[in-house]
Amino acid sequence: MTSSMNFAPGDPALMLTVLRSAGENLDRSMLLGRVLSLFCTDDDGNQVAIENNADLQRRIENAVTHLEMAGLICQTAGAELSITSLGTAMMMAYPLGIDDGVLCSLPAFRNQMYETNAPVVRQRYLPNSALGSGFSAGLDAHRLTENPYPSDSRDHEDWLMGWDEALDQSKREAETLLN
Repeated sequence: MTSSMNFAPGDPALMLTVLRSAGENLDRSMLLGRVLSLFCTDDDGNQVAIENNADLQRRIENAVTHLEMAGLICQTAGAELSITSLGTAMMMAYPLGIDDGVLCSLPAFRNQMYETNAPVVRQRYLPNSALGSGFSAGLDAHRLTENPYPSDSRDHEDWLMGWDEALDQSKREAETLLN
């Protein structure tokens, strides 16, 4: 018998439970007790109790982290969860639950997620001035053999790329004028 307790990322019911628990200033152990007191249904519609396991702990921590990132809850000095005024407003606006899609509408959450998960930008090779001079030479109808750089240098290759790009651009412009 499989259970429908497999939460999707940002499960609305779990996030709503965490948010309501923060509204009552519950600590994490009391939050866990509240989540464990909930029931879910299996694929056949039978109610089954939620079990405390590593996956559930991870999902609760994920919900708490996301709600904190969004500014809907915060932790007090006594490690209790506390709801913010924004959290109260969001809970009233979304009484059936809040998921990551709703949280993404909040700039604080969106910015934090981007900072945490943004792709690594690798330094791109920026072509040198040889590419520009090759491009100019191509536009001015200079021949390929007029490349002024030694054939075994990077500048030679860049000049060729610029010259070739100018030729391509000239062809595109000519085709545009014909059409």
